[in-house]
Amino acid sequence: MLSARVLLAIYLAGLALVAFWPTPVDRPVAGRLQMVLFALHTAGLPELINYNFVEFSSNILMFSPIGVLAALAFPTFHRGRIVLAGFAASCCMELGQQLFLHDRFPSAMDIIANTAGAMLGLWVLGVLEEWLRQGGFDKLNRR
Repeated sequence: MLSARVLLAIYLAGLALVAFWPTPVDRPVAGRLQMVLFALHTAGLPELINYNFVEFSSNILMFSPIGVLAALAFPTFHRGRIVLAGFAASCCMELGQQLFLHDRFPSAMDIIANTAGAMLGLWVLGVLEEWLRQGGFDKLNRR
């Protein structure tokens, strides 16, 4: 099985590809997504769930595996360092977009969402670790 460090490196390479793609990666589907959201709003979905909400949420989900994989790859690191590393990586991505990719739109909100994603991944891992410490699978098998 691949180690957590190898999986983290592969994930980071894929993330770099997305982050430094010359044009926004959602451009091909943006119109369709807007149409789907409009239809869902017509059917009763709250207006709060709009394109910006979907983009923000996507950034959170995109960075969540980093929190999990980094914690597994570097178990002796304080988890606060992993959050800071996620923040720093996000800042570098946004700065790179600002400096080198004229069709991309760097955003402070992306940095917030990406950092929140790393934190979410750490939180999910922490919940899972605690569940396992308390005999999670044993409790399921007893039912």
